[in-house]
Amino acid sequence: MRNYIIILIIVILIIFTSIVKTSTRDLEAKIFISKEQIKVLSDKKELILLENNFLSSPERLFEFKKLLFKNNLTSLNLDKFIIMKNDELQ
Repeated sequence: MRNYIIILIIVILIIFTSIVKTSTRDLEAKIFISKEQIKVLSDKKELILLENNFLSSPERLFEFKKLLFKNNLTSLNLDKFIIMKNDELQ
């Protein structure tokens, strides 16, 4: 009888250990996926910030204007804009 109890306890411990190992393996996989997603998002954030900083300076925009469009672009005066309301469009 004593041998049966010891064998039962060992089997229960083996089952419990396998359940714990499976759950920790799943958690580790979720943690790894989350870390990879964080890395991808942080890389995108850095790229967007770099692009924003690179393009947002007026000097840099004027350089692009000269480089890409030469004299095709002209500046507009804000006084020349007309504000139209919805009822005036018809």
